[in-house]
Amino acid sequence: RTQGPRRSEPGLAAADRCSMSKSGAKTAKTDAVKASRKRPDPEGLRLIEEGEKAFEAKDFVAATERFVAAKAACDASTVQATAKPKKEKPPPAEKEAVADKEPKPADGGVEQKLVLKPPVENIQAKPLRPDMDAAHNYALNAAEDHAAYLKRTGGGIRTRFPPEPNGYLHIGHAKAMNFNFGQARLAREAGGSGATVMRFDDTNPAAEKQEYIDSILDSVAWLGHTPVAVTYSSDYFPQLYDLALQLIRSDGAYVCHQTAEEIKASRMALRNYHGKVKLEAKAAGKPPPPLPPAASSPFRGRSVEENLLLFERMRTGRFGEGEAVLRMKGDLLSDNSSLWDPAAYRVLFHSHPRTGDEWCVYPTYDYTHCIVDSLEDISHSLCTLEFGQRQAVDGPYYWLLHALRLYKPVTWEYSRLNITHTLMSKRKLKFLVEGGFVCGWDDPRLPTIEGLRRRGFSAAMLNRFCDEVGVTKAAMTARWQVVEHVARTALDASAPRRFAVLRPLKVELRGLAAGGKPFESPNHPRNAEMGARRLVLPETIYIDRDDFREVDAPSFFGLAPGKEVGLLGAGVTIRCDEVVRGGDGGVTALVCSVGAARWRGARLRHGSDASPYAVLPGGRVRRA
Repeated sequence: RTQGPRRSEPGLAAADRCSMSKSGAKTAKTDAVKASRKRPDPEGLRLIEEGEKAFEAKDFVAATERFVAAKAACDASTVQATAKPKKEKPPPAEKEAVADKEPKPADGGVEQKLVLKPPVENIQAKPLRPDMDAAHNYALNAAEDHAAYLKRTGGGIRTRFPPEPNGYLHIGHAKAMNFNFGQARLAREAGGSGATVMRFDDTNPAAEKQEYIDSILDSVAWLGHTPVAVTYSSDYFPQLYDLALQLIRSDGAYVCHQTAEEIKASRMALRNYHGKVKLEAKAAGKPPPPLPPAASSPFRGRSVEENLLLFERMRTGRFGEGEAVLRMKGDLLSDNSSLWDPAAYRVLFHSHPRTGDEWCVYPTYDYTHCIVDSLEDISHSLCTLEFGQRQAVDGPYYWLLHALRLYKPVTWEYSRLNITHTLMSKRKLKFLVEGGFVCGWDDPRLPTIEGLRRRGFSAAMLNRFCDEVGVTKAAMTARWQVVEHVARTALDASAPRRFAVLRPLKVELRGLAAGGKPFESPNHPRNAEMGARRLVLPETIYIDRDDFREVDAPSFFGLAPGKEVGLLGAGVTIRCDEVVRGGDGGVTALVCSVGAARWRGARLRHGSDASPYAVLPGGRVRRA
């Protein structure tokens, strides 16, 4: 390929101009900029500017010419770059003084931060989406309601921890506690007020037991959290029922007799309407067609009087379970499927742990959650991401509070905790316990708080782990090794050392003095203040079977026939002289001679038969 005559800049050969490209221009620019930093020649800098303009205009030939010429000009220049004055580094002592001024957590872990805004800013309880109109902004607090809330509460942070008492808490709940109680604590430390309510969401008597309530209270206290009050959703059953009547009177709820299958079919029709029919009409430039009859309940058009009468019949036990349900009259045209007439009350003939047989209708989570948050003056309702759609600006959380004219707290979602090789579903954990696959809720293989306590984890370890993983909206899965690392770090600093042999192999020692060899073993290898204990090396000891091989290898540092190794802390070495076998040919014991200690070489853990212990099973619960 040939080119016509073109003005050439110094330093550019004709052959180079024949193969110019965008990448070649970039390379030429890089070389020119490097040269200008060493020798910032004015002419070279001007040529670089011209080259950049040509590059932006996609004239890569001209750009390359300018950059090459700029490099040549800078290389030939006598101009010298002036070095920037270096900032003097503070001496080590000054560095330490500055570091000491910076706040750090007492345990050296990750420091929590207050991420919740003060309630004075909570007029708009949930940020509006760009496509949201004012008519569907249910999360806006009226100015007078917001002012009354601030006067009533003093404007402090008030969170809540609301587990359902249908099982034992696990490490995921520890994260929720850490966040809710932690934010309230940080608000107090910042000079404001902060409190956390411990609330049991006990609206499903079929799955709840006093046993679970007692366990949850114990776990919360063990983790070091102190709620400002312990409440129950059942405490508000009378108010919740009265508010349901208010909702019916405003034509915001109706009694429905559809079966679960019929409700599912209606929702499928709604999904087809929103996901296909409405989009096709929009693409064709037409208004959306009306909803098909199958998309809504045939009982949706009942009068207020009829719904009040039927709801009273529900309350007095005139309907069986599944025969009637009170549904909120949401917005079937909304793109938010959570607002498609969610259930508010259902019939359940089960005795409640607290209210007994007083009620046979029980409110649902969607109905109870937001109302009790408002009645308890919660400023921030913190939930995991799966509740985000329900708590959207146009979701049932704010729709219901808007319909009942109640104060609207801020809702704040974060990702739930997932850990590798670990079941975090209370339903699946319950299946393992009730199926006899594990030894109860406190089985040390389970991630329940009681199981972790039995396994040896302390409350400080679990709280530290929750600080380490933090709170984020991004989905994340923590490795189980992080849990172990946090525990190991804490134990390494404080735990006294002891010898333990999990798979004992008997060893007979030859050459010891009568009565054995006394020695001292430090309780901690790096903390002399923890002292030491006096021990005696007897003629019969035990080592771990994994520390012995009949065939030695260069990569094996344990004991083998004819090989010499040390005994940890005892100040001696042993050499395997004889292998004793049982009737099946397996190794049952070793005979070793004792020698003087050496500085180098492996040192094996060992123990005597004086203190046998039972070892709980470890490992993880895995799917078959």
